[in-house]
Amino acid sequence: MNTENNKRKQNTRLQIQSAFLALAVSRPDPKTITVSDICKKAGINRTTFYSHYFDVSDLLDSVYEWMMQEFLEVFRDEASTLTHSFDFNKLFINIKENQIFYKLYFKLGFDFKEVFWKNDPSSLAKLYYRDTEDIDYHVLFFSAGVTAIIQKWLSEGCPGEPEHMSRILVDEYQKNNQFQR
Repeated sequence: MNTENNKRKQNTRLQIQSAFLALAVSRPDPKTITVSDICKKAGINRTTFYSHYFDVSDLLDSVYEWMMQEFLEVFRDEASTLTHSFDFNKLFINIKENQIFYKLYFKLGFDFKEVFWKNDPSSLAKLYYRDTEDIDYHVLFFSAGVTAIIQKWLSEGCPGEPEHMSRILVDEYQKNNQFQR
């Protein structure tokens, strides 16, 4: 296997993704980004782009997968053991430290429903809900609430401490008996 070519290919993909992310941050609507825009920003030709991605949607899918993995890393330990600490401090700390990442996450149209709704055995939804019959409804309710709280906090520049935000989230869902300790 030619390691040097693999490394070059990885570097080029990273260069393309970085150019896309930079453009997405600077534009009001990331959906207006074209292959030409990305190539100009990355300093590559269109042939190079198309040797790595089918189109901008394919690139966006790749970016989505990367962002999802980055987000899930916050919950890696809990997902691997199928237990939950009900401690959202680490999530809010991660958001406060990576505000641009999360603003871009939402700007690209992603939400937390996808994180909680995965059908694999380590699904975060299974950590939160014992009632699997109505799990789809619980996931919609929970993810919409979490998303709204995070978006509001982000739009205000993440004022206050992450612990306070975590407490708001846990208090709200305990009132509705969502968490069964």
